[in-house]
Amino acid sequence: MNWDDYKNEFDADGGLRDIYVKDTSLKDWQRFMDYLRKTEARLEYFVDNEVQALPAEIDEIFQNREHARLLSIDLGGVSLNCDFFVLDQIELDFDPCNIRSEAQANVVFRLMSTVARVLDKVVILTYENESQQPVFKYQPGKGLEYLAPKKYSVS
Repeated sequence: MNWDDYKNEFDADGGLRDIYVKDTSLKDWQRFMDYLRKTEARLEYFVDNEVQALPAEIDEIFQNREHARLLSIDLGGVSLNCDFFVLDQIELDFDPCNIRSEAQANVVFRLMSTVARVLDKVVILTYENESQQPVFKYQPGKGLEYLAPKKYSVS
């Protein structure tokens, strides 16, 4: 993929970009969290906006639904957030304004590809709350695919 062909997908438009892994289980979430802990990513876990220790077991996070939870993931200058919204879908979001180069985009793509392989599931990147219209898709065994979204496709 050529940066010039897709860099507009990271233009500021007032919205975030979402990364989704669908049809997940508690086991998938645990493997995802175990993977993150093994990386060099800086992880900060918040409960009701206060920094807390990240629980070792993911079920601790999903058992208590009364409090807002957020995991901030810093991948060397590329920051993503995970809100633990639902058990059956891993959702990360990030501000596209922070992706100003091909190298930064590749950090996001590496995360997508590694998570896809760890979980053996498709990982997609979309515009905010547009989970049915992927812009990028990583499928294990097939690699990363750029899908020109309808927003920008030329008729």
